[in-house]
Amino acid sequence: MEKMLTIRLNKDQDRALSRRAKALGKSRSEVVRELIAKGLEEQPLGQKIAHLKGILNPLSSKDPVRRRIKERNWR
Repeated sequence: MEKMLTIRLNKDQDRALSRRAKALGKSRSEVVRELIAKGLEEQPLGQKIAHLKGILNPLSSKDPVRRRIKERNWR
């Protein structure tokens, strides 16, 4: 059984939704349903942040910024 949901959008959200729907060739309702489904999708944290793996380069121990952070966070 399908249910109807009424929401209020501000002007910017309304325009953005219309643009995205037009760009995807879908109705505004289809786009909203897909966004809700994606937002409600449960994933382990590892999957959510997998795209970040390996992009952080540790700073050199001689880096003055790293040294200063270590001094201030001595605990």
